[in-house]
Amino acid sequence: MKTVDLKKFELPDAPGVYFFKHGKKILYVGKATSVQDRVKSYFSKDIFVSRGPRIVKMLEEVDRVEYIQTDSVLEALILEANEIKKHQPIYFILFFFLIFQ
Repeated sequence: MKTVDLKKFELPDAPGVYFFKHGKKILYVGKATSVQDRVKSYFSKDIFVSRGPRIVKMLEEVDRVEYIQTDSVLEALILEANEIKKHQPIYFILFFFLIFQ
C-alpha cells in the first residue's frame, strides 16, 4: 500500500483505533489521538530507518485500513486493548514478543 491509497479510506482527524488488514485478516491494531496522522506516519519515506524491516514487511501486506472513531484517547486505549485480545493480530503479537524478550 502507498500513501496515495490512504485517501480512499477517509481517515478521521480524531481519536480512535485503526486496523491494518489483508483481506479479512487483521494484521495490526493500533490507537491514535488522530487516526489520520498516525496511519499516515507509517508511510513516510524513511519508514525503514524509523520503524524497521518488520513494519515495512507488514505494510507490504496491508491492502486496506479500517478504523473505529472514539470520543477520547482513553476510550481508544481501552478499545485497542479489547480488540488486540479479541483478534490477536499477528504483527502486534510479533512486536510484543520482540520487545519483551
